[in-house]
Amino acid sequence: MTEAARQLLEDCGVDQERLALEWASAAEAPRFVELITGYVSRIREKGPLGTADGEIPAGDMKRRLSAAVRAAEARKPRTMLGNLAKKLAKSGDYSKEAISQGVRQKVLPAMRAERISIEARMILEEGPAGIKALCTKTGASKEELEKVMAPLEKKGIVSRKKTKFSLAGGK
Repeated sequence: MTEAARQLLEDCGVDQERLALEWASAAEAPRFVELITGYVSRIREKGPLGTADGEIPAGDMKRRLSAAVRAAEARKPRTMLGNLAKKLAKSGDYSKEAISQGVRQKVLPAMRAERISIEARMILEEGPAGIKALCTKTGASKEELEKVMAPLEKKGIVSRKKTKFSLAGGK
């Protein structure tokens, strides 16, 4: 789960150092204080979300993270994560590399496609948008965007006129 969250945050443009998972027992109070103090110090150095090097602007970040949360709750990414857990259990390989590779190959593509689909609809709620603008705002390639928009067109959720998309029914 942590690796999936880390990769999804990275896909959203969040500096991966903003996520940390460390273990400390109740008997390790000094270690706990050290971990928290170090983490808070690193985050303070980075500044508010959307201001660190490589991060997208805060307004875009808020939309993207909102879409990512909804994507992580969607059935397909959760199914892919469950299938990966079964595969890892069957192989007995719980190494960091096996988990990271499994998430990158199976889970992240499903979460990314779902995030792009959700985020594109969020953008279209503000009005029609061209393919280029949707690609820029979602971080998707033209091919990725076309792939996630096709089922939405087929279901009548979005409509397309040449290179511009809008929510169906002018929503």
